Amino acid sequence: MTRRIRSVPSRRRERGQALLETAIGTTLFVTIIALGIHFAEVGFLSLKVQEAAVSALWDGTHGRMHHIPVTYGEAGDSMRDAAASAQGRYADFNGLSAVAGGGITQAFTRGADMRVSCDMDVGVGWSGALLTRLVYRDNGGTACGAQATLSTWRIPTAFLEGEAQSALYKERNVDPGLANLQVCAVGRPMGTTCPGRFCMLVDDWGLAGELESATCNILMQDQLIPCTNAPLHAAVWSTYAPTALPIPTAASNLAQAALFWNPLPPTALAMVGLGMKEKTFWMSAAGEEALDFVQTPVPMDPISRFWPTTPGSAIGVTTFPYFMAHGRRLAKGGCFLGKDCD
Repeated sequence: MTRRIRSVPSRRRERGQALLETAIGTTLFVTIIALGIHFAEVGFLSLKVQEAAVSALWDGTHGRMHHIPVTYGEAGDSMRDAAASAQGRYADFNGLSAVAGGGITQAFTRGADMRVSCDMDVGVGWSGALLTRLVYRDNGGTACGAQATLSTWRIPTAFLEGEAQSALYKERNVDPGLANLQVCAVGRPMGTTCPGRFCMLVDDWGLAGELESATCNILMQDQLIPCTNAPLHAAVWSTYAPTALPIPTAASNLAQAALFWNPLPPTALAMVGLGMKEKTFWMSAAGEEALDFVQTPVPMDPISRFWPTTPGSAIGVTTFPYFMAHGRRLAKGGCFLGKDCD
């Protein structure tokens, strides 16, 4: 009987000690879980900062890059506009919707102060061939970067609030230096700035916009303004002239050897008005607005004949298949880019 009376308090002490250890361990476990969620949110929001920079980089490529052959400074405006757009869309770290005031609040993390920037002439360039540099100019490429501030939220500095010295645990949950993180799209911050950026070449020197895609009518080749598509004509002429004009008789020699006659008589004026067949320059660019992709010069023209143009017309063996395919497409409502023609 005496043994039973002594054993009961012992078991109670054991149960009380286990309960106390569980309570203390739970506080540590909850802190670990909270910090784990916080670090997961930091990783997720950091990817959104990177996404904002990449979004600006690619979105800027759809803007105007040049006015051939006059200016190539429009690329900078297009990239800066893309950066401003990305900053607005990613102010709430979403990208699909922007919330007034910006920022985002998650379980234990707050994101704010999203900044996106793009610059030109960053040393990522390609100057092209020597004889094309009068028309096609190197803009040095573009670079886009982004940064934001991520801070802890609802995570006490020390357990049960208060200063660490008076709290249950002496060590702080979060170091003050890590409570507000400067996050970069690329690399680590240097002070309050992020030097790392994504770089890319922009502007493929292709034709863009209505002005640079109009028809170049061969009927106007002898006029002061030889083509309604002045940028295209100027670009082609400026790259043709440095290579063709210095060569005295190569063009007529090639024609004489291949055709046994010279199709360009000495009296052809062309656009330069010099009356030299080696300097004669004819160019035609026609789209769907030209009937059957064919332009017909006037009878007094030195090359008076039908002029089938790229990509093709009913005239010619190699161009006829395109002519048929184009006709089928128009008959089916102009099917294009995935629209079924059948």
